[in-house]
Amino acid sequence: VEAMAKVVVRLVTASGRSRIEVPSSATFGEFQAEVQSRTGVEVSVQKLSSDPRGQQVISGAPSASLAQLGISNGAQLHLTNQEASIAAQVLTKVPVPVEPEAAVPKSGGAAAAAGAAASSSAPAASATQPPKETQVVPGDAGKKVDPKFETFDAFLRNRRYDTAALPGSQRYVSSQLKQGGMIKLPPSVSLKQQPYRHVDTLSVINVPEVENFIGYWQTHLLQNAMQRLGWMYGYYLEDKNYDEGCRAVVEGIYEPPQEMIGEMAMPKDDPHMDQVDRIAEALGLERIGWMFTTLPLESDDQLLSPEEVLRIARLQNEHSNDLHFTKYRLSKFVSCAVRPDAALGGMPSLNPYMVSDQCCAMVRDGILSESTDRKHCLVRDAQTNELVSDFLVEGKPTKKLLPDFFIVRVNDTAPKKHQRMFTHAEFPRENRPTQPQRRDDLKKYFRGVSTSEPSWSRYADFHLILYIAHEIDVDTALAIAECVRDRKDIPEGTEMLIKEIIR
Repeated sequence: VEAMAKVVVRLVTASGRSRIEVPSSATFGEFQAEVQSRTGVEVSVQKLSSDPRGQQVISGAPSASLAQLGISNGAQLHLTNQEASIAAQVLTKVPVPVEPEAAVPKSGGAAAAAGAAASSSAPAASATQPPKETQVVPGDAGKKVDPKFETFDAFLRNRRYDTAALPGSQRYVSSQLKQGGMIKLPPSVSLKQQPYRHVDTLSVINVPEVENFIGYWQTHLLQNAMQRLGWMYGYYLEDKNYDEGCRAVVEGIYEPPQEMIGEMAMPKDDPHMDQVDRIAEALGLERIGWMFTTLPLESDDQLLSPEEVLRIARLQNEHSNDLHFTKYRLSKFVSCAVRPDAALGGMPSLNPYMVSDQCCAMVRDGILSESTDRKHCLVRDAQTNELVSDFLVEGKPTKKLLPDFFIVRVNDTAPKKHQRMFTHAEFPRENRPTQPQRRDDLKKYFRGVSTSEPSWSRYADFHLILYIAHEIDVDTALAIAECVRDRKDIPEGTEMLIKEIIR
């Protein structure tokens, strides 16, 4: 029902494209106002048409409905004004803006560990390997230019927004041998490193949250070769350091029920996952990726193991959509590996990655197989009477593919100004077998929080809100989440309920 109440229009300008979404009841004047906000072209001088040359002019009274002017859902319109400019659109969910505020006094609080939050350099790798630390050189208008990767929208703009030839649009379909029939050979496929990326930077704004995750692994799990994973929640912003760049911002980490399978932590079925997503949405957040711990890889110049590459590709496929204005299906789901770093004396470092669209397509179509090979991704063997494409590296067919061909390195930063959504990160985490949550944790938490803080700030702990949903009810947790998001006082009735529980 909600989808039917919207009209989506693809707007084409001389500088790019934009996807404009307005209510189906919107007037032409309201639509023009939205066009102005996207392009900077005043309503009075807008030249809209249904063709690129501007011959099929679209005009009407500001009060006219879109339907009266023939503007329907999915229509493509052209704005022929040469001065139009398109702001980069990289958000899948509009984050709630939080204005800079005075520091809230509170007791305790973890200090930001520079080693865990900052980028780290690694030994030189092969020529095909993405750089561990991205070099940047000045570009037009003060933007950074990454010599290894373009931003996705800039890459598309230079190719007139043609997505038909992109790897995600390809299907790797095998052929069957039939006796007496024509044989259609599947085409060979050249493997190349992806020249663009969908997310340019991962920013950890809630440093204590990451410190707690890493600290638990180091203190309780690492000595037994146990690993840990968590879903990262946050939002996406335009990264103004790059031409139409995208930045993923981490605000919280939820640790689901999990188990060790082989050398990796794997999530188990989680009956509370939908509830966590609902609370995150009330906070203005969404699942933007995952963080996982691991032992050092066998080779110093190896960034990801073959097993990790396949798993990341599956997760990107699961968290992909066609919300981009070109309708090209893509993922902005970032994977962050936490490993001991020899350059830091064995201290862990954060290593954010994605894998290429080509890798995701090969996993989607069942081309890459699970294997015990610790250095190569393997193309699966053809079955009886089946023909599978040859995959070419530097013009030569091979079934052994270095993970480096698929890896897309994402920059990581720790913002200097910590204006994070959650002012606290002390409440015990969920689903930790050695540290189960108890009701007494509520009493301990609120005893440690200063009563001089605003009421919303006292509740601004991701894991506290999740626990309230489990211990009291989801509606109470959602109401608290919205107050934290909007920096509003907690309702008096809710505060009285919590005080009664912790008496």
